[in-house]
Amino acid sequence: MQRHGTQSTPRNGWKLGFLTLLAVIVVGFLVTIFLAMRPVKVAATAQPATTATTKINVTLNKQQVNALADYYVNKSLTNQSMKYRFQVADHAMLTGSTQVLGAHVNFSLMFQPTVLPSGDVKLTAQKLSIGALPVPVSFVMNYIAKNYPLPKWVAVDSGKHTVTLHLTAIGNGKKLSYAAKTIDLSGKGKFVFQARIPQN
Repeated sequence: MQRHGTQSTPRNGWKLGFLTLLAVIVVGFLVTIFLAMRPVKVAATAQPATTATTKINVTLNKQQVNALADYYVNKSLTNQSMKYRFQVADHAMLTGSTQVLGAHVNFSLMFQPTVLPSGDVKLTAQKLSIGALPVPVSFVMNYIAKNYPLPKWVAVDSGKHTVTLHLTAIGNGKKLSYAAKTIDLSGKGKFVFQARIPQN
């Protein structure tokens, strides 16, 4: 009886070890499958890209804004006999000529700019300088809208005495466009625009 007890102990130990190892392998296999099938959690800081546009803030002074305005105005005046100019000083100012009683008369129309939530700019007419002639602002703005070769992104509302510069519409979302952030006409001026560059 003693000999039989001595021989059975190693066998029971071997079986117990084998079963333990088998249990560890099975549990590990099941845990691996469970973890592999769980959905992946995305970190809160890793947000998916919502747009394929690179945005860069650009700060300009009055001189630089005037140069940019001249570029776009001159581009729209190609092969046009009628000329006008948009510049910023203490006010935003549109200068050109209009026809009164068959005669061309030079005028200067001053605006107060406002940045809209969309990033576009609304210009509200405040003063018209056209010599001693009593010409209403709405008449001049209506003439401008009908006769001046304005860019497609410029909208004139002669009834409300406003001109809206739809900067965000330049390029139709496929080319470089802009959004206004800050317009400060004091001193040398501070104009912050956001350049929006589409990615290919």
